[in-house]
Amino acid sequence: MSEEGRDFGNEEENEPDIWDEHCWEEFFRESDKRTDKYILLLEQYMDHPDRDRIIAEQMGWTHLPDDDEDEIEDWADEFIIEEYEEGEAWKRLTGYEPTDFDQFEDLPLYQKAHDFAVDAKKMLNKDFADRNDESIQTFSRFVTIPPAKIAGGFSFGFDRDSIGGNIANCKRGLNAANKVLDALYEIGEKELLDRELYLDYYSRAKEVRDELAIYIVELRERFRRGIS
Repeated sequence: MSEEGRDFGNEEENEPDIWDEHCWEEFFRESDKRTDKYILLLEQYMDHPDRDRIIAEQMGWTHLPDDDEDEIEDWADEFIIEEYEEGEAWKRLTGYEPTDFDQFEDLPLYQKAHDFAVDAKKMLNKDFADRNDESIQTFSRFVTIPPAKIAGGFSFGFDRDSIGGNIANCKRGLNAANKVLDALYEIGEKELLDRELYLDYYSRAKEVRDELAIYIVELRERFRRGIS
């Protein structure tokens, strides 16, 4: 669905459109395209003396990034968005409300995903610092994404007009969690890890993936019921 097919700024009867997860996903995809374009331009004009002005013109910006330091931060936030496809659908619900927590660090799901990512990175640095294996590289690349996306989604909040962005972020985290599991399975098949350690990490990764999937179902239900 293109931007021509949906008027993101449309208002009807003085009521703004409520973006669902799919609208937010489309927004993220468009942001990703702008990110890719910016990176290509930056690489192309890296050593050009008028680099910033050329990039600004080709990006369609009306002024240079250094005109406003606050906008530099806004653009930087946009440029780090990564695209991940939707993960599997799941049917169960969690036993708590996400709005029971004032900050994402207190959310049990985030804590579990964060702790797993930290432990995984320590393990990789200890046991695989010099190993050039695709499954190890994939595991390392994606293992930190679920907690980041959970935290990013939490920042959107749980009101009906913004929870779609929360869901879209978490779906990206879910896709990354699935990639982590796939990579771990390959690691186990190749016997790159001690069997007991492998089973422990696979179990923890699956728990994070399953609970994140359940969390998404709960957020969708909140959106459907119109809970704020």
